[in-house]
Formats: sequence, C-alpha cells, structure tokens
Amino acid sequence: MPNFRLSLGPLRASLFAGRQGAEMRFGVGGPRWLSWYEGVAAHRRARREADRPLAEVPPPEEAGAAADLRRRIATLPWYHVIDLGHGVVTPGIFDHRPVLPRYPLPDSLAGQRVLDIGTFDGFWAFEFEKRGAAEVVALDIATFSEADFPPPARARMAPAALAEKTGRGFAIAHDVLGSHVERRTGSVYRLDPAEWGRFDLVNLGNVLVHLRDPALALQCIRPLVRGRLMITETIDQDLEAAEGMGPLMRYMGGEQDCNWWRYNSAALLRMPRDAGFAATELATIFRLPMKGGARDMTQAVVVASP
Repeated sequence: MPNFRLSLGPLRASLFAGRQGAEMRFGVGGPRWLSWYEGVAAHRRARREADRPLAEVPPPEEAGAAADLRRRIATLPWYHVIDLGHGVVTPGIFDHRPVLPRYPLPDSLAGQRVLDIGTFDGFWAFEFEKRGAAEVVALDIATFSEADFPPPARARMAPAALAEKTGRGFAIAHDVLGSHVERRTGSVYRLDPAEWGRFDLVNLGNVLVHLRDPALALQCIRPLVRGRLMITETIDQDLEAAEGMGPLMRYMGGEQDCNWWRYNSAALLRMPRDAGFAATELATIFRLPMKGGARDMTQAVVVASP
C-alpha cells in the first residue's frame, strides 16, 4: 500500500514502501487531465468509426470469385479480420492472426467439443474448427437489444439499431469457408448444461468488458466447462501498475460501446475462482493492434480449470 501521496494540480506522486524496498511513482490526473483524456477518447472513437472501412468494392468490370466475394463483404462493417480465401480478407478492427502463437492453444483440438462465447464475426470459432475440433458451437446474442446497454444509452439508440440482427458477417464467412460450426443465439446469463452440454474448451474472448455482471456470467459458464476456460481481456495498465493492491476493476458504466469494466490481471485470476473454478493461470500478456486506435490494446489471457 502507498504510505504517501502528493497532489499538485494535475500532478500526482505516490510512495510505495514495503519489506522489499520503496518505489516512487509519478503521474497526472484530476479534472483537467480527465477533460483532456475524454477529448482524446472522443476523437479516437470518431477516427475509429471513420477508419472502420467496409471492404473495398471491386470495379464493375472485375469478375470472378474474388470480385464476387469482395462485393459480398463490402456491405458490412467487420470486427474480425478473417481470411476468406481467393486473396480476400475481411477489413476488421482486430487481426488476431499474427498473435495466435501467444494464445495457449494446441495445434490440434481433435476430438474436442468447443464453445466460443460472443463469437461475433466468428474468427475464433473458425480457428477452432481449423484445428480439428470435433464440434464447435458459436454463441452470440440474437439482436443488439439483448446487449447490456445501460438505460440512458439504450434510450438514445434508434429502434432499428436495437432490432438489428447479429451474425451477418459470421453467415458470410461460414458460407465461404464451408464451415460446419453451429451458431446459436442466447444469453451468457442463461447457460444450462442440460441444454448446451459440456465442453472441453470454452473461449471467452473480450466479452467480460461488455457485461454488466461479469461475476454472474462466470458462474453461469462454470457448469459447462469440463476441460478449461480461456479468458482474454484488455487490462487496464494503471490498475496493473498498482502492485500490491490485489484484484482491481475500473467501472466504466457501459455508456461507450457497452464497455462496463476494465480489469487488472489479478482480478481476472480471482474472478473465475470465485465462480467455482479450482485453479487459474495467467498464460500471457501481449499487445494487440487496433485499427484506428491511438494505441495497441494490452491483452491478458487467463486459463481457468474446474
């Protein structure tokens, strides 16, 4: 615990002392910093939306499978970068392909039953299928009205936006790839093993950030896991730097992009254990580039076992 704090305008200084020694940290904060940061964040969001391209539409004279495919994907915004073959790649915000070796996944998932929660465009579901999983089930909400938007944000949304169905990108990729992944709709808060069965691997990739009640979600997931749960989340670097403070979460309120929480790695390790998992392990921390983002997203991958 810090035993000394000093604030001078936006400047902050903290002294941490313990048996292993002492450490001085400096930073900035306060209303002026918050105002500046919110301005930068708003600019970043606007730029991200502007830079979130639809796929390039081929000229009318271009023909063939690749041109037809580019025309299909040009109708949608994409979250995941997915290689569809024919030299066509979806223009997603996040490209996980270069960082796949950082994830604790075996080359072969032969014989395994896998659940991908919050599948969206389906990158992970198709990756598990590519690795030979015997069965892959992809879960997502049916429409955006089922997301955990807080009441003020929901009230500002157009009825058509709330009623919009999810999975349009998934459907295109599923068709083009000739996939056998089963996409199902439902809520992570209502997962019944009698209905869904149990899985050797459950993937929860950047989902907890969007849930009003992540602790409840983990409790609902636990009965479905007979092998392991792989959790990936963006960690808050300020919380991560607060050594000796234990599990920490930053409340964000869900107003922007339905983002409710940011975590430190200690929280991601503790929460599954509180939900009934016997053991957790921090597998890796790495940076994931975000198209149009001001900086890379720091990702932590935690593996939880029954």
